[in-house]
Amino acid sequence: MYSPELSNYAEQLLISKCLTGQGYEWPVPWRDSAFLWPEGFNKIGYRLFDEPLAKRFGYHFAPPRDANEADAWAAFADFANSYTPDDDFTGKFEECSDEARSEKTVRDVDAQNYVMGLAMQASDVAVQDASVQEAVARWRECLTPKVDFTVSDTPWKQMPPQAVAERFGLYGESRTMAASGDEIAVAVADAQCRESSGVSETRYNLEWDQQKKLMDQNRDQLDRIRAEAGAHKKDLLAIIAENAPAAPMG
Repeated sequence: MYSPELSNYAEQLLISKCLTGQGYEWPVPWRDSAFLWPEGFNKIGYRLFDEPLAKRFGYHFAPPRDANEADAWAAFADFANSYTPDDDFTGKFEECSDEARSEKTVRDVDAQNYVMGLAMQASDVAVQDASVQEAVARWRECLTPKVDFTVSDTPWKQMPPQAVAERFGLYGESRTMAASGDEIAVAVADAQCRESSGVSETRYNLEWDQQKKLMDQNRDQLDRIRAEAGAHKKDLLAIIAENAPAAPMG
């Protein structure tokens, strides 16, 4: 399937080739083209949440798989945001970006939107089902006496609520890299209530059934999308292999 991460990496490498050919710097770091997600995500980037994850990370994201790679890209972002070597650079950068952001790197956006639309359709049907709504009510009844804030209407939106998320350092001025004991306690209680209420399992099973139904109804189109995406991925990997810097040692 179309990979925005792979496409963006190939695009940055082509921009770098274009700019350095004109005497500018654009030091795109090496990146593992497998784009492994951190713990807590499945292989297609769907975020997971259960009691073992809650005990380790609370509501925070797990750290990146490769800290050195993450640091290198953070440093590159800082460089890119501040690099203005001369008055001509902005125009040159836009020219290089337009050249790189062609069918070389961006080819499957409409297909990605089509697939995501089907996924959202399946999700919408599942969460509106009476059995899921009943499970949500059980989840809220379970969690409400265990926390000091008003529980969200669903486990999938605003959980924890914005003010509580800021208190836990999930974002905002007091953002932290790891969960506090208070956050972990709430997250574990949340995960336990999701398990006991059956809300996660019920939604998952219904969403799976809806996805299978939509896949069967759209099989021909999805098969074409998969074939085209596979061919594009090969092209992107070829661009990366030709232009990426060497992988760091160790």
